[in-house]
Amino acid sequence: MVSQQHNNADHRAERSEMRVGGGEQVVAVNMNAATDSAYGDDRVLKRRYPDTDKHFINQDEFDELFHFLPEPKIEDKAKKIGRKVFHPCTSFSNFQRFVLSFFPIFTWLRNYEWGSDLLGDMMAGITVGIVQVPQGIAYAILTGVDPVYGLYSSFFGVLLYMLFGTSHHVSIGSFAIISLMTGVSSDAILENIHKEHVGNEIKYLDRMHKLGDQNNFNFKNLTEMVPQAVMADKLGVVATITFCVGLVQILMALLRIEFLASYLSDQIVAGFSCGAAIQIVVVQIDKLFQVNMERFDGPGRVIRQLIDVCSNIMETNPAAALISLCSFVFLYIGKDKLNPIIKKKIPVPLPFELILVIIVTSISYFTNMKDVYGVKVVSNVPVGLPTPNLPRWHLIRYVFLDSLEIAFVIVAIHLSMCKIFNRKHGYKTDNNQELYALGFLATMSSMFNTYPVSSALGRSILNEECGARTQLAAAFTALLLLVVILFVGPLLAALPMCVLAAIIIYSMKGIFYSLADVKKLWKVAKIDCSIWVVSFLATTFFDVMEGLMISVGYALMTTIFRIQWPRFRMLSRLTATEDYRDIGRYGRVLNLESVRVFRFDAPLLFTNVEHFRHSVEKATIDCPIRSLATLDNLLSTESTKAKMEPKSPRRDTKQLLLSGANISDFEINSTAKPKTVEHLVIDCSGFTFVDYTSIQALREVFLQMVASGTRIYFAGAKAPVRDMFESCELYKAVPRDNFYPTIYDAVEAALARKKRRAERKKKAAAAYENSFTPPEKHKKKKRSVEDIKTGNGHVRIVVDDDGQQSSD
Repeated sequence: MVSQQHNNADHRAERSEMRVGGGEQVVAVNMNAATDSAYGDDRVLKRRYPDTDKHFINQDEFDELFHFLPEPKIEDKAKKIGRKVFHPCTSFSNFQRFVLSFFPIFTWLRNYEWGSDLLGDMMAGITVGIVQVPQGIAYAILTGVDPVYGLYSSFFGVLLYMLFGTSHHVSIGSFAIISLMTGVSSDAILENIHKEHVGNEIKYLDRMHKLGDQNNFNFKNLTEMVPQAVMADKLGVVATITFCVGLVQILMALLRIEFLASYLSDQIVAGFSCGAAIQIVVVQIDKLFQVNMERFDGPGRVIRQLIDVCSNIMETNPAAALISLCSFVFLYIGKDKLNPIIKKKIPVPLPFELILVIIVTSISYFTNMKDVYGVKVVSNVPVGLPTPNLPRWHLIRYVFLDSLEIAFVIVAIHLSMCKIFNRKHGYKTDNNQELYALGFLATMSSMFNTYPVSSALGRSILNEECGARTQLAAAFTALLLLVVILFVGPLLAALPMCVLAAIIIYSMKGIFYSLADVKKLWKVAKIDCSIWVVSFLATTFFDVMEGLMISVGYALMTTIFRIQWPRFRMLSRLTATEDYRDIGRYGRVLNLESVRVFRFDAPLLFTNVEHFRHSVEKATIDCPIRSLATLDNLLSTESTKAKMEPKSPRRDTKQLLLSGANISDFEINSTAKPKTVEHLVIDCSGFTFVDYTSIQALREVFLQMVASGTRIYFAGAKAPVRDMFESCELYKAVPRDNFYPTIYDAVEAALARKKRRAERKKKAAAAYENSFTPPEKHKKKKRSVEDIKTGNGHVRIVVDDDGQQSSD
């Protein structure tokens, strides 16, 4: 019984059927033959195409069999864009839907579940609003404007995003890195405007001097007589930057180019954030100790600012330094020690930043720290909303380039935040609508003298942890900020500036934690780690804008290098399958004698075509170990130190070198030429796209290999690539029967050609041998006679040379 089960199992293992692609294919697998095939037998798997008796076909036969169709016509892009642009104007209903699409609030508010979602949104909104108050005031200091404008920026950003945004958990408001970038840009723009104005005045005075007494010149009217003079202040420049940031983001939405944000990879953003955090910390050190620090520009300004602070450290205000130290201790104990314990009992963490502001402001007010101890405070904080102003049109030409960079960073950070919550909660945001939302809130809020805002990971996570369900949480955040703007503002007049600096620096703690990921990143991906390091160093030692451009440029350069010098692989067939995988990664594979499968892991372009040529040449060298390929052909196999019985020149060279023999032990054969394989299959599946230069290179490689005795086969080319082959007339130089739909077909064709060639050689050798053999009629048969006595008789046995016997 057991023996019968084993026989049935063996029978099932010997033959199986599978369905592949569009038709049924019968695969006969003999497990014993498969095992033997690993040692040289290639006849393991025979595939049959439907409606044919062939087990392999070329590309043309494959296309004819499965009715290959030409490339479908692509709609004219101009007509497609025009239809999208004018579609809203075709009917009133289309225009209504088009307008309402800019206001997602009308969609999600209709389906809002007031019973289950309202409490969570209210708690999250109030909590985030409490955190927004000290952060808005502090980050306004980074921008270089009065603290109240930080409250304005947070209020309008939160309120407008609720109307136009699609993410349920992202918290819009002041962000340290964006505030720093805006502050640095506005300072540089003001300096350029001042230099331009002074230069124009000097040119005007020089022109008046050359005219002499021909004109009456009045110095009192100098400002009016210079038309190029531009009047600008810090607040006006910042508001104009905000307006231009919004215009850029709206333009990105119209052109649907949100994909540009993908150029800021996670490594760029992480390294850039750490570098910007260091700049933020260095900029705020003088406020911690209340010392005078000179502003520097250019590369290495962080180091120079740090040296300047250290040189003036003896001028530290003791009261400000003590307040800063106590603030750090308070935030550490509250946020890192107490909050984890409190969160286990109540769902909402305590806002220790706001508690710190209230405590220190109260102490400063009652002890009059400003006059008694000389501590710098916020001073005047106006009450009420600002009066709207039109954009400063004359400043746009000065701020546009910096606004372009800031808008790009805001989009990248915001879309990254959206992706995080999309994956976590399973909903989807409209990236293009997010660009519109960012653009609308920037352009509208800029009329109230705000600075650019963005989403922040810390506040967004807090918003989620406190139970936010929808964008309605932003309404409660905006309401709390409005109360502070209308009523609480004057109470913050006694707030010491060093406390705001401590809050800013401590908020960077989470960014510095990412430094621990560099070691892990180095082990996983060294190129990605280098992108992080370059982004960090460039942002730290250059300006924020320059560091970002250097980071993006280096990341793109690594991408170009990866495409220009990609790796190539040699493939082998897995036993009893049609699959071909990298050599050395699997144990049960077939060894194909004189047939090699080559794969180039990159698009084939003009940048890497020379590398492709060299890779093909290396792949065709007949050597079991690629690194010994030239040695096997150029070195003799006799060693003076080691004596081995060689099985083959290549194997002998390999064994001698691996056993410790030196290259000097071998004799160099200068006349030897590298031996090449007879058949090379190029796996074209890695060619995602090709260009004209690379197709010319394919033609040249084919002709060169044919001239050297190697037959080239192309397998698995995609339809668009083959269309490019056709349009570039590759088939005129390379016959179509050299192209195959799969690697399997190409290898089988190579083996069949090899078999036919061996048979022809065998027949030619037999014919050559028969040409020296005499005709049958002139050939005398040699006979041997042996007499055998048997009993009373006598038997003669005659043996001919063909082995036949006769007896008499």
